[in-house]
Amino acid sequence: MIREPRRDHYIEPATDDDTRAVLGSAIEALGTLRGLEWVGDAGATLHLLASLVAEATERVPRAVADARDQDYSWAQVADLLGVTRASAWQRYAAHTARDRTPLELD
Repeated sequence: MIREPRRDHYIEPATDDDTRAVLGSAIEALGTLRGLEWVGDAGATLHLLASLVAEATERVPRAVADARDQDYSWAQVADLLGVTRASAWQRYAAHTARDRTPLELD
């Protein structure tokens, strides 16, 4: 589990030089894979960035479910997402088998 050593809660999302570098590399790699001549083209950059955002957004519910399967509490999941516990639960509980009622498991 990733814990901030100075605090009792989990590290919330952050943007920093590392995040920017990884995202820049991802944009460049995706542009190359798609055969786009994107350097300096704002429209191509926007398309690539929106594609990465959409993919990341699609993966979050599965990541939350995996965290819950590994016994992360809703408060811990919320800290990692940078939202409140209630917000995390309302948005993602339906995606996690352990948090659904038997009627919701079909």
